[in-house]
Amino acid sequence: MELKFRELNKHKIFQLIGSLDIYTASKIKKEITQIIDEEDCKSVILDMSSVNHMDSSGIALLANIKKKMNNEGNKFALFSPTNDIMAVLKLSSLDTFFTIYNSEKEIS
Repeated sequence: MELKFRELNKHKIFQLIGSLDIYTASKIKKEITQIIDEEDCKSVILDMSSVNHMDSSGIALLANIKKKMNNEGNKFALFSPTNDIMAVLKLSSLDTFFTIYNSEKEIS
């Protein structure tokens, strides 16, 4: 799993590349949490367009980051999940739990 970072207006966008699973989730969580804490992020968006696999550890990571951001009064969303990732989110009924953007135009 590779993690890239960029900014779009007031949003911090983390692009995840590869598999988000039991082997990568804890490392990615540490990296994202460190940046969130150091940068005082008010809005975090995870770009899921290059995630090719996600298991329950990946789902837990998404939920934990959302919870952390919400507890601090900040925003969290997913961006452009692949069809496979969207299927996982729908199967777990999380497609309505997360804010999901499909284009940068939707991100305000």
